[in-house]
Amino acid sequence: MKTNAIHLTLTLALLLATQPRASSQGSFVNLDFENPILPLIPGADGRVSIADAMPGWMGYIGANPTDRVAYDTISLGAAAISIHDTNKYIPILQGTYSVFLQVSLPGGAVVPAIGQVGTLPSDARSLRFYAQGVPNVSFAGQPIPLSLLGSTPTYGIFGGDVTAFANQTGELLFSGYAVIDNITFSSQAIPEPSVPGLSALGALLLGWSFVRKRRQ
Repeated sequence: MKTNAIHLTLTLALLLATQPRASSQGSFVNLDFENPILPLIPGADGRVSIADAMPGWMGYIGANPTDRVAYDTISLGAAAISIHDTNKYIPILQGTYSVFLQVSLPGGAVVPAIGQVGTLPSDARSLRFYAQGVPNVSFAGQPIPLSLLGSTPTYGIFGGDVTAFANQTGELLFSGYAVIDNITFSSQAIPEPSVPGLSALGALLLGWSFVRKRRQ
């Protein structure tokens, strides 16, 4: 019995040691989009204030700032930012709310983005988030290369190395064509990409490209 207890203790310690270690979120807020100011009541254009829908975040359509986002609806062609909860248009990746970035169609000439200025945690080594599609991510104007850390039938789990930006202040920016959710910082480094991981990332890109073509 004593030997079994020792083995169990060692096993639990090993499992805990290999789990991703969450970092604080620095001065960033509402990274999972779960804190809208309710009720969200769309205007005649189907949009709501971004300050109410996504506190802490700013929106851009191309190079132009926008202070309104769509709520539970999608664009039929124009570039758009929308927040969703219980509708049929997009999957909710985590919790109650997810954000959808839509480039202009056809062609994708106008690209939407959401950004937030904040200070990264001092121990941050990676940025992690859920996405359907693969957005572009940058911090303080510097692109963050992404790796696919895992996947589900609905979304990919992505990560990027932010070690060089730890404890720095800048704008965290997501742009492109993707559903985004559950953004976190971690004190755990991003593993080196493997060949299967790169193949899976390529498959996701091809799959999302196919979905885009069907919507055009």
